[in-house]
Amino acid sequence: MTDDDALSTLLRRLRFEAKVFLRADYCGVWAVDTSGERHIPFHLVTHGEGWLHMAGSAPRPMRPGHLVLFPNDAAHLLASTQTPPDPSVINQGPPVRIEGDTTTLVCGYFALDRRAAMPLLSSLPDTMLLDLTDTEDSGASAAVQLWMREAAADRLGTAVAIDLLATLVFIHVLRIEVAAGRVKGVTAALSNPRIGPVLAAIHADPGGEHGIGTMASKAGMSESAFNTEFRDQVGMPPGQYVRHWRMHTAARELTTTERSMADIAAEVGYESEAAFRKAFKAFFDETPGSYRRNEGQSPD
Repeated sequence: MTDDDALSTLLRRLRFEAKVFLRADYCGVWAVDTSGERHIPFHLVTHGEGWLHMAGSAPRPMRPGHLVLFPNDAAHLLASTQTPPDPSVINQGPPVRIEGDTTTLVCGYFALDRRAAMPLLSSLPDTMLLDLTDTEDSGASAAVQLWMREAAADRLGTAVAIDLLATLVFIHVLRIEVAAGRVKGVTAALSNPRIGPVLAAIHADPGGEHGIGTMASKAGMSESAFNTEFRDQVGMPPGQYVRHWRMHTAARELTTTERSMADIAAEVGYESEAAFRKAFKAFFDETPGSYRRNEGQSPD
């Protein structure tokens, strides 16, 4: 597979990145909650054990090699005890002196353009808990073992290495979930031999020719069959997905660059600035200029 596959183009366009902000040993009674930042928080247990607490669900054990992530930033608590601990211990940080059994955590988040990524995020479970030491994906096992070793080290370049390895592990997680049939929508459609190449083309060049005839031809299908399969796989009609991607690409350019309105309009497939302004206002209920002023450098 080339670097032009559907998932690669999507993650690049979404400005996807991983950030590990905590590598720590805990002992005694402890609890960690990293939700509420509008990212995709994750926790990896590399040593010892803990418990995952979520409202409405029974506590779930966490052991070495267990990775949990929350695509929609669900409220959660990772703790030392099977019963929820006193709120006063939440996020108190690791102890200065370790006494007794320890649990080692690697905590971080995956950041991306959430608004553009909504079709992707809505296709994923609210909670994804995997034992990456017990999987048929040998690449995932190797990646997580290297991740765990690197996280335990304190060597030149470790901070960057564990971020990059987190990205690699995330890709393996998506592959595992797709292969197991536990995801739907855009995430599953990325690997569809007919729909995947069409999605890759939309992600790589939002302003390109993406009429129904062109997309159906790329998929090797009739227009009617393509329209039905795309809707069934992705969860929206192909034209609506193209519009979504074009408008969110434009929104990202408006808030992260100083490019002219005309340049952005051309990139997302509009021959005139007036047509772009009209389409943008219909989509966001706000003019591009107002959006740029109000949103600024917002990451959401």
